[in-house]
Amino acid sequence: MDTPTPQRTASFSHLAAKLSWVCPIITIIIFVLLTFGRQVVARKIFAMIAAGALWLVVVGLILGIVALFGISKHGTKGILGPAIVGIIINGLLLSFVVTNVITSRGRQMQQHGSIVASPLRAVWSNEADAPNPAMTLQVHSGGERRGIGDPWRSTQ
Repeated sequence: MDTPTPQRTASFSHLAAKLSWVCPIITIIIFVLLTFGRQVVARKIFAMIAAGALWLVVVGLILGIVALFGISKHGTKGILGPAIVGIIINGLLLSFVVTNVITSRGRQMQQHGSIVASPLRAVWSNEADAPNPAMTLQVHSGGERRGIGDPWRSTQ
């Protein structure tokens, strides 16, 4: 009698390692399709799809790291290579996106040329009503909004 051989199921670590390099490939395919079909896709839909594809990169990076934790239990065969490749590809894509966002934000601030475009703002260091060139400015990123000529000054 022929006994069926039990099928070997892949562990979660194996699947996570494989998905860690598949996620960026899917992301690249999505961006290529969006780039060539840009006239067809509406701007809001393009932004939503791009954000979803970016989440795939983050998920792929996390899956690659999680897969590395399974090496102690399941061994390096089938986990180490794909996980490292996935971490490298996802890390490169993520660093590319972050540097482009920072660069474009800097360009926007340069074009507007105002402190309003910046998350930081300057306020006078004292409570005087009249501006004085000798006064120093402090840069605040949050907290109480105050200062002479402050457009966000509350009327409370």
